[in-house]
Amino acid sequence: MTDLAVLDVNETLFPLDPIAARMTQVGLDGRLELWFARVLRDGISAAAAGRFVTFRALATHHLDALLTAEAGSAEPLDLDGADPVEHVLAGFEEVQLHPDVGSGLQRLRDGGVTVVALTNGAASIASGALERAGVRELVTAVHDVGEAGRWKPAPAAYLWALDRHGVAAGRAAMIAAHPWDLQGAQAVGMVGAWLDRDDARYPPGFPPPDVQGRDLHEVAEALTEPS
Repeated sequence: MTDLAVLDVNETLFPLDPIAARMTQVGLDGRLELWFARVLRDGISAAAAGRFVTFRALATHHLDALLTAEAGSAEPLDLDGADPVEHVLAGFEEVQLHPDVGSGLQRLRDGGVTVVALTNGAASIASGALERAGVRELVTAVHDVGEAGRWKPAPAAYLWALDRHGVAAGRAAMIAAHPWDLQGAQAVGMVGAWLDRDDARYPPGFPPPDVQGRDLHEVAEALTEPS
């Protein structure tokens, strides 16, 4: 039985469309995946080395690097003097939940599961998106990895969440659109629940997900059905 569901945030709960749109406005059209991958790479690398750096610091650095590399190759919109990096990052205040999230959260709560969020980004961004969608009350707590001092998928991040909520690993599930996130959770004994939003192939060499679905409601049903 699942007592606790820990939700990833970026791309799992909401797409990064507003960030992509703003990147286009500053001359970085089509660079979202590259930028996000570099941010994740360095945050996860820091965790592997036993260090911590904020998502904001890495996001800023890699946006600035891309803007420098692309200088002169595109004609950005007039930002009225706004800093282009800040303009892009302000898009996080506009993100909207995937349409299946509300019903999925409700299904988990109806099934007696405590729901929390754990993000490598900022807890305030996740809380804001949940509040704008009117479902913040369905999530008991929103955490970011700054509280644990390590990015996911380092074991310390998941162990911190389990300890914080007093739940044994075997009675907790990690729900994420990212296989690397589930691999970290499974390494400490949690159930790995894959939210396969892109009909993707699971990476070879990773332990297979324990549960999977195409949307959060489907995953929630699998986690709450009687065993």
